[in-house]
Amino acid sequence: MNPMFLRYLLSGLLLASLVACGEGEAGSGPWRDTGLPLDAGARPDSRIRPDQAAAPDLPAAQPRMAVFDKLMSGFMKANGIKAGALGVLRGGNLVHQAGYGHIDRISTRPTPATVMMRLASVSKPLTASVIRSLVRDGKLKLDQRAFDVGQAGGGVLGLKPFPKLGDARLAEVTVKHLLRHEGGWDRGVAGDLTYDEVDIANAMGKASPPGRANTVRYILGQPLQFRPGTKDEYSNIGYLVLGLIIEKITGQDYMTALRARTLTPLGVKPGDLIPGRTFPKHRSPREPWYDDDKLVTNVFDPTGPKVRRPAGGWDHEARIAQGGLVATTRSLLGFLDRYLVSGNDIGALRSGSEGKTWKRNHTGSLAGTSALARQRGDGINYVVLFNKRPASGTSYGSLIRAEMDKLLEGGTVVWPGGK
Repeated sequence: MNPMFLRYLLSGLLLASLVACGEGEAGSGPWRDTGLPLDAGARPDSRIRPDQAAAPDLPAAQPRMAVFDKLMSGFMKANGIKAGALGVLRGGNLVHQAGYGHIDRISTRPTPATVMMRLASVSKPLTASVIRSLVRDGKLKLDQRAFDVGQAGGGVLGLKPFPKLGDARLAEVTVKHLLRHEGGWDRGVAGDLTYDEVDIANAMGKASPPGRANTVRYILGQPLQFRPGTKDEYSNIGYLVLGLIIEKITGQDYMTALRARTLTPLGVKPGDLIPGRTFPKHRSPREPWYDDDKLVTNVFDPTGPKVRRPAGGWDHEARIAQGGLVATTRSLLGFLDRYLVSGNDIGALRSGSEGKTWKRNHTGSLAGTSALARQRGDGINYVVLFNKRPASGTSYGSLIRAEMDKLLEGGTVVWPGGK
């Protein structure tokens, strides 16, 4: 065969493979720094860092329990899910960690046990744990005002509302309100303003996406939907603000503070829980493709070509504290054993006296992502990650939780060691 022809043929096959795997997204470069501090000295135009490189799979001796494999494989087949992961911790011991399906779009690479996926809102309990740590250390108070908008006593963040203060009640918002989703924002009424990035940028005369600080400045210029502390409505805004509070109080970027205060003491390796990236070429090679083909406006290039939602439909870097983390199942299991994952005391240290029948969980959902972190009073914690979310109806997290709990409570699971 002609050597020149062979070279062109191989180049074409490589390009086709990248496109088929979702790695050649339209409008996916170059990545612009939107104000999010980057951990470990990474630069905005950097590629994969060493701590994000592929890690070896678990050794063959690692337990792999067929009862869980059967449940996961059946659930994924029934719901058309292409990649999944499950980790189970019992009595502080890892008893199961496995990947399912394929990590790439063309289904040639089996999903490893060490696969990493977007956590979506399962990021929130980790953010809460850092806030609780700062409170324990006396660096922050739960009743401290979140915003300094000119009220007596001030507040933590001195961001200037745009174009002016939109609601005098914003001065009442406390750190506790943010943790408990009681800050006054109701996305069922006003929508989720953290996703209005192009409109916010246009209103402020900024390049899109506007970044976290400008997004909060714009939100401070809008009315609240209820008085802070009078009810709870799930809010991404609250955890966006908490991320900025962490950085203001610690003087560190969010990821550095999270690692120092929560992850390192738990023994989580730096490469096993990382900040997520918007575009495929900036992601860890241990992440799967995210299964959602709807074409939407690229928030990094609003007048350019449409992109798949998981790769430019939002500024993923800006969601780091509310839903931007990427992790293995194993890295979350130790967290579940130590910290409360939901409720009014989200992020607090577990007391060990919650009772045998006690259960909590946190779910997460983004286009191309479903995540579940479940903790139980019987000493069993588990994490489930999928590279897809349902088009409508009940979340995969809620559905798989029901199936897992039924299995665990049915008395049929034979644990390692026969106990």
